[in-house]
Amino acid sequence: MSLPRSTWIAPTLLACLTLSACGGGSSGNSSDAAAATVSYTLGGSVSGLTSSGLILSNGSQTTSVAANATTFSLGSTTGSYDVTIASQPDGQTCAVSQGSGTSSTAVQSVQVTCRGYVAYVANTNSSTIAQFTLGSGTGLLTAQSTATVSVGHQPSALAITSDGAALYAACDDDRAMNTYSVGSTGLLTLLGSVNGTTAGYSLALHPSLQVLYAADFGGGTVSQYTLGSDRLPTAMSLRSVTAGLNPRAVAITPNGQYAYVINDAGDSITQYQVGSTGALTALSTATVPLTANDSPKAIVIDSSSTHAYVVLGGSNKIAQFFIGSTGALVAMSPASVSTGTSPAGIAISPNGVYAYVTNQGDDTVGQYQIASGRLTAMATATVATGDAPHSVAVSPDGRYAYVTNSADATVSQYAIGSGGSLQALSTATIGSGGMKPTAIVVR
Repeated sequence: MSLPRSTWIAPTLLACLTLSACGGGSSGNSSDAAAATVSYTLGGSVSGLTSSGLILSNGSQTTSVAANATTFSLGSTTGSYDVTIASQPDGQTCAVSQGSGTSSTAVQSVQVTCRGYVAYVANTNSSTIAQFTLGSGTGLLTAQSTATVSVGHQPSALAITSDGAALYAACDDDRAMNTYSVGSTGLLTLLGSVNGTTAGYSLALHPSLQVLYAADFGGGTVSQYTLGSDRLPTAMSLRSVTAGLNPRAVAITPNGQYAYVINDAGDSITQYQVGSTGALTALSTATVPLTANDSPKAIVIDSSSTHAYVVLGGSNKIAQFFIGSTGALVAMSPASVSTGTSPAGIAISPNGVYAYVTNQGDDTVGQYQIASGRLTAMATATVATGDAPHSVAVSPDGRYAYVTNSADATVSQYAIGSGGSLQALSTATIGSGGMKPTAIVVR
């Protein structure tokens, strides 16, 4: 039986229609898809690099950049790119600019700028931040040509980005938080100021997300901010999460998964999980109690994200914890080790083998070895500092340590020996550039 004329379709036309319906025909997106698969070379310029060890990455692509190089190449790639620092060079800090985008033609516009280490000191009672360079091969601090920048309030906390391109400062007498760009020589330029929740004593940056956290000493909370491309912080939709009474300090695990806040008057630690956006959520066991009058002053987490150490200013101890698979803190055995009188600050060497604690009442810094996460005092348990040492910082290469002395307006400077012991540099102390130096960062 033949089909009526109105329903008969030529076989060749039917085949074409079927092919088109199944996607075999041309599409308006084909040119976009083709562009996404076009390969192009990716590279750029390098300035200021004088040492070896710099490694740049773009996703899984990496390249080592030799000392004194002026250009780099990451070879061929497709689609979008995002050039980052995979490893900093020895004794220097490098930052990437114009490092991300999408292209189908050669890109040579990425810029990598390197400089020697710099240090910044918060001079609380002078309302300034002092700026120093570190001597290459000596570690000696030298005041910059512009020795200090005015903050407007009393700075008490500093945090610097891993690429050394931006510095954040919080104050103990006002809720203002300042953001500074760091120039090619380390000089600070104010980018802007925002109001935090309360005054405070601690800031922390997420290691991989563009997120900043502030311990709100007067508010019993920890505030959370996203950082824009201009580096300025903007409060998250949930601006703050509950902590304990008088949160003194906040720390983020280097793997970025967990956060901890020590509560000075609350004698406790609040523990959080960090979400994909950087937002904090309290763990099921939200609080780890300490002993009454322990008065925690500082917290640090080791580079493996497996151990946390809390300075107990009221009981002259360091509490040591194992970080469990869920982020919950578990007291180690022994649960604590002794310090000097009125410990205040703590830092761990980049290799995770040594720890240093300032003892305000003894005018010393305690030195510890770390093995299997446990602290053990070195044979020379302490070394002398200035008057009322407050904070301690270790250079990123692990060669030098610096201690702010709050009562005599100085900074003690040390070389770190092969066994981790501190040795005073040829100039043992230098003026801090202002009154009551407290926080210090080196990058």
